[in-house]
Amino acid sequence: MNTENFRLYTTDDFILDEQFREIVRESDTTNQLKELLESLPEKRVEIKLAAEVLRGLQVEKFQQSDLRKRALWQLIQQSQKTKIRFLYFRVAASILLLLGIGSTIYFNTITKPADKAIIATQQASANATLILANGEKVSIGAKQSKVKYSADGSGIMVNDSSKIVQPTSTDGLNQMIVPYGKRSYVMLAEGTKVWLNSGSKLVFPPFFKGHTREVYLEGEALFEVTKDKTKPFIVKTDRFKMKVYGTRFNVQAYGQDEDYSIVLVEGKVSMNSNDQSPEVFLAPNQRATLSKGKEAIEVTTIENTSYYTAWVDGYLAFNNEKVPNVLKRISRYYNVTIESELANDAEKIFGKLDLKDDLGRVLDGIAFISKTKYEKRGNKYVFMNN
Repeated sequence: MNTENFRLYTTDDFILDEQFREIVRESDTTNQLKELLESLPEKRVEIKLAAEVLRGLQVEKFQQSDLRKRALWQLIQQSQKTKIRFLYFRVAASILLLLGIGSTIYFNTITKPADKAIIATQQASANATLILANGEKVSIGAKQSKVKYSADGSGIMVNDSSKIVQPTSTDGLNQMIVPYGKRSYVMLAEGTKVWLNSGSKLVFPPFFKGHTREVYLEGEALFEVTKDKTKPFIVKTDRFKMKVYGTRFNVQAYGQDEDYSIVLVEGKVSMNSNDQSPEVFLAPNQRATLSKGKEAIEVTTIENTSYYTAWVDGYLAFNNEKVPNVLKRISRYYNVTIESELANDAEKIFGKLDLKDDLGRVLDGIAFISKTKYEKRGNKYVFMNN
């Protein structure tokens, strides 16, 4: 098997590749998928995610005619306003080419190697963007946008002022993409409330069909889930899946972070890192952490959940936290590049910052609390030891 062409593939490239789809289809009878994972360890996340998507979407049913594929691709190209195809658009193209419009949630991850800059790349758009099931994009200019769905998913109220109508006859998905420097609130059709932090994406159907309510999250969100014992609420990320039993909880799942976490405020949730691993149940005031490259979930008890949810109210609270981690959160919130030149043994800090203050005051506060200093170099801020 020649794997050289796969080295530059993204998740959606794998999905569109006929050779890879064939490997996934035959994975029960051959070892090709395992061999591919072993030969391309740097693509392990993309390969596993693409394989899961293809299995979940039952690829044997997607044998679209060449004419249908060309027609769908033409529609995608016509909807482009620039020559740049952002990753989320290419992901939508992958699904369109395979399904027409898919009926199962497709989720992807943007995984980039860590570098010196804590946050060095801004989101593609300056505004929050709502992408409807038909591919239409709605740009939302407010710093803190508000989106509410009607009970049948056809009506969408944006910032309490403008109403969007979308057909719900298809099984397409909606996406809410929030760039760095912005936040958003989304109320789903069945009443679940979701607060999305900067640099986050939520993928969800206009309204939930079937026996479950499934969404995909990339980034950070606070959920208040409407209770419905007949339809479990499921949150998926690229590292874990969680089942929700009517509750309030915060999820951190940024692709560039080493650790993903869930903090349960009230109610009950369970999570597992893959379909073969056992479910781990959380009680209120517990935090579950899953580190990159591991399958074991660490559960700890926390005294105050507000440290993890205060961002919704415009505050950043931290308790015995490393300064670089705090800077990472600040950089996302304000959409600025911050680098850390602090020593590994820099002391951890406690505190609370009002994020409604201007950036300079916030950085001054962090420098004071952490006994460090910073300077501006061009368009970035650099923290260093005193």
